[in-house]
Amino acid sequence: MYDEEIASINSEMRFITLELMKIAQERKKSFKEVAGEFISNVYCLDRMVKESGVKGAVRSHSIAHRNGRARTSR
Repeated sequence: MYDEEIASINSEMRFITLELMKIAQERKKSFKEVAGEFISNVYCLDRMVKESGVKGAVRSHSIAHRNGRARTSR
């Protein structure tokens, strides 16, 4: 992976983290709870896109494998 791509990914992760921290504080929940809900929603949306038959939908498991974060249960 190129340094530019890694920097972009890190930037997005920082942004998402800050937003999740704000939500956690507003809801008076832990970051872990809010982040878990976010991740669950990402997989739900991914599944919905795949089921809709939209061509060109990215397969989340291939992305997870490339990033070394493949989920083993679901």
